[in-house]
Amino acid sequence: MSDAAHPYPPCYTEGGCNDRDCCAHGVKGTFTVSWPETVGMPTTPALNLINKSNPLVTVIALPKGSAVSPDFCCNRVYVFIDTNGNVCATPQVG
Repeated sequence: MSDAAHPYPPCYTEGGCNDRDCCAHGVKGTFTVSWPETVGMPTTPALNLINKSNPLVTVIALPKGSAVSPDFCCNRVYVFIDTNGNVCATPQVG
């Protein structure tokens, strides 16, 4: 799920943000930007938790080890999934 004003793509950075702390405190309120509690969780519940706690991001689930874009975006979260279908690294805005 993403904010209708800034869906990903394209990359959006709130007020020129270039770090997660800046993205957390946008004009639409304060939002979660990192989800360590999802590591080890099955994919669907983890994605639901991320979407619920930060509706401004687009969540992109990828296999562990996938190449990702190097640019920083306040409206994107990569979630890496292991071969068992579980989150294997802490998802973060970026």
